[in-house]
Amino acid sequence: MSSTRRGWALIVLLWLTAALMALSELHRQGGFSALFGATSPSSSAIILRSMWFPRQGMALLTGATLGICGWLMQRALRNPLAEPITLGMTAGATLAMGLASLWFPALLASARPALAIAGELAALLAVILLSWRQRLSPLVMVQAGMMINLWCGALTLLIAIINDRFLLQVLMWGGGSLAVESSQPLRDLLLPLTAAFAVLLLMLRPLALLQLPETMVNSLGASALRIRSMAVLLALVMSAFTINAVGVIGFLGLAAPHLARFGGARTSRQMLLHTALLGAGLLWFTDQCVARVSLANGQLLPVGMLTAVTGGPLLMLLARFSRPGTSPVTGPEPVAPATAGAALFWVSGTLFLLAVVVSLYMGHGLRQWRWASPDELAHLLPLRVPRLMAALSAGALLAGAGVLMQRVSGNPLASPEVLGIGGGAAMGVMTWVVLFPASSGGLLLSSLSGATLSLLLTLWNSRRGAFNPQRVLLNGLALNALCQATVSLVMLNNLKASAMLLPLMTGSTYYISAPLAEILFVSTLLLLAVVPLFRRWLLLLPMGSIAGSLGVSLPLARVAVLSLAAVMTGLATLLVGPVSFIGLLGPHLARRLGAKTPLSQLYAAALLAATIMTFADWIGRNGLYPRQLPVGLVASLIGVPLLIWPLLRGNVSRQAE
Repeated sequence: MSSTRRGWALIVLLWLTAALMALSELHRQGGFSALFGATSPSSSAIILRSMWFPRQGMALLTGATLGICGWLMQRALRNPLAEPITLGMTAGATLAMGLASLWFPALLASARPALAIAGELAALLAVILLSWRQRLSPLVMVQAGMMINLWCGALTLLIAIINDRFLLQVLMWGGGSLAVESSQPLRDLLLPLTAAFAVLLLMLRPLALLQLPETMVNSLGASALRIRSMAVLLALVMSAFTINAVGVIGFLGLAAPHLARFGGARTSRQMLLHTALLGAGLLWFTDQCVARVSLANGQLLPVGMLTAVTGGPLLMLLARFSRPGTSPVTGPEPVAPATAGAALFWVSGTLFLLAVVVSLYMGHGLRQWRWASPDELAHLLPLRVPRLMAALSAGALLAGAGVLMQRVSGNPLASPEVLGIGGGAAMGVMTWVVLFPASSGGLLLSSLSGATLSLLLTLWNSRRGAFNPQRVLLNGLALNALCQATVSLVMLNNLKASAMLLPLMTGSTYYISAPLAEILFVSTLLLLAVVPLFRRWLLLLPMGSIAGSLGVSLPLARVAVLSLAAVMTGLATLLVGPVSFIGLLGPHLARRLGAKTPLSQLYAAALLAATIMTFADWIGRNGLYPRQLPVGLVASLIGVPLLIWPLLRGNVSRQAE
């Protein structure tokens, strides 16, 4: 009962605060007489009726819709980290608009809704195609969505680097905005969403069945696959209409369902009601804050960025005082091929040596490609070796951290950013750049400080739940979203800081110095040498509570492994920024190639990720010479197909329900 009261108290607090702020603005503009008066309207009355009042309705409607979409996807995919953005819909829409800005700029102004819907549908079809042979398995669908999201995001960033003049409108749309010039957009959105809500009410009983194992659902005469497909399709349709109307507003789909769950909602009806009210109240409150703050140049802040600033602390606060939840649903370890074993390391080692040789010897000159002679190599090594060391160190560190995260959380989709370490390191660098713009000597210390503080905050906020993996994941995601939103706001408001922070955020090795690269390379070797000390914990932690009955102190083991993963992630962030995709790619490639034990998986993942990052850095140096491409962008472009291919061939075991 106290938990339920806490949930309703949060809903009332959000709505009451937002309503008071809205009434204050209404009073300043002329009050109810100006809004509903029948006399000849003044300029203030026109603004209130045509812009202010529809904006309030848009905030409530879209906030409730995005929250419900997040709950639908989390229930259908049985993954607590799922949300509308997870399946790549928004990334597909942004990419479609970016391509149109290059080749058909007139369409961007006249047919933006059609472009957005086309991009969303293309991303949806790609996810369905990739997961079809696995019967739309929840785990595979989330994996496919993450791949599409990363691929489309990397292509959009590449377009921005090549031709940034045409992408300002696209990127602003990606920030989300509730600003309207009339009530027509609200009316256009109200009808399809009302129909979608009616369909959702009819699906409440089937949705409740998805909490049971799939075999039990089928034995009751229902089809879990059909229910899951309808739920995902409904969520994507609702999300498509909302995103097309207001742009990309992230984090609500993740935060609102968890806030409702932490507030005491349990049944499907309670979750639907609480999620809708919390999503609407959170976005309404955020928009009221945005309306009162503007950038230094007078430009309004994008509301999509601020949802993490207001929702992140609430999610972390409620997570701290709630009961420990169950661990995320995990899939089985992929079946290793019969030929796996020592051959894996021979193949990985050969590819790694090939990548190192190509990176050092082959490059694009002023006119053509050339293989460096011994004399030329002596002059090129001081330039190429630091970048090579930075790339392979970052790959090994991120892959190692990814393996540790997946072992300790039991979630094969976990990657280093869920600890919030990358965002914390970027936050520390941003703080130093803003306070001391003329000095770069403290960037290393500021990055380490930010990473350390973010880890301590995540662990401190999770200690009441005995460092439950799901609690740590949610705290880390909320903290990471908060840090990234803050850094983005500073970059929008401070052009000088933006120029210094952009290489870090995009993952570039261009500015790595030789002393820093050497220190971090040695640190990488030392950290990888320490991992065998955690071998027993890494074997038992995926068993969850069973590991405790085998004599493992779960809080101690989780804190120790998470701390090692945090150190790895923090050091990698210093090298190439938050390129955490490699932390997901390396472990999966190692498992697909047959690595079974924790140590073999970790070292194979580190070797494979180092190879990919080395090739990515080489392509970034030479692909668009003399223009330099960020290594993180190139790593996503060449790494995503490596994970997509097994999905297309159906080599992923179906998730155990």
